[in-house]
Amino acid sequence: MSKSSDKAYEAIRDMIVDGVFAPGDRLSEEALSAEIGVSRTPVREALRRLEGDYFVSIRANRGARVLGWETEDVEDLFQLRAIIEGFAARCAAERATADEIAAMRAEIAAIDKALAGRVRPDIDRFLSANSRFHELLSGAAKNTRLTEIIKSLVAQAVVFRTAKRYSLDDLQRSNFHHREMLDAIEARDGALAETIMKTHILAAGRAFKQKPGKSPPTANGKVRIDRGGADF
Repeated sequence: MSKSSDKAYEAIRDMIVDGVFAPGDRLSEEALSAEIGVSRTPVREALRRLEGDYFVSIRANRGARVLGWETEDVEDLFQLRAIIEGFAARCAAERATADEIAAMRAEIAAIDKALAGRVRPDIDRFLSANSRFHELLSGAAKNTRLTEIIKSLVAQAVVFRTAKRYSLDDLQRSNFHHREMLDAIEARDGALAETIMKTHILAAGRAFKQKPGKSPPTANGKVRIDRGGADF
């Protein structure tokens, strides 16, 4: 992906999450191109990527529209994740190697670094390390089918929206869960690791229900796009 495509992806994603575009809204390539300051090609590439992450739906001859997430659907999704990922944590406590534990601890340190001394967290760096931590934990469970089920349940649109609703304290608390979970895995305490993971996932589910405010328009009527990082 080009830098222009990345720029378009982040800008459109943030406008969707901030409520500038509502579920069902049509996303015009021409209007987005003018707003973001890139050509239509990177906007088109960004929209395809957003479709893969479940932010938008693209239909032939109908263009791209913002996907909605019904409250009941999301609640069910987090409940399922709590059960499945909780079981993965229990399995990891039985099967994780020293190298896998060290790799997970490195991601916890990476999250600490991303959040240290920040009033406005670097949400993309947080999400990158957070995703690697959960992928490593899933892999440590040594159950291919379980890993595939978890991947099918983790929609990036939901994960990102959840993180956007987190305060800095919430993000730090989330990483504290990671650290406690990993300590339980290292101690081979599967029941504790499972309990912490369930608490971790359900806390994220509660955060998802929170309603962020919309980005204010600029003087010329266009939506303000903050290119300095996450703002919540």
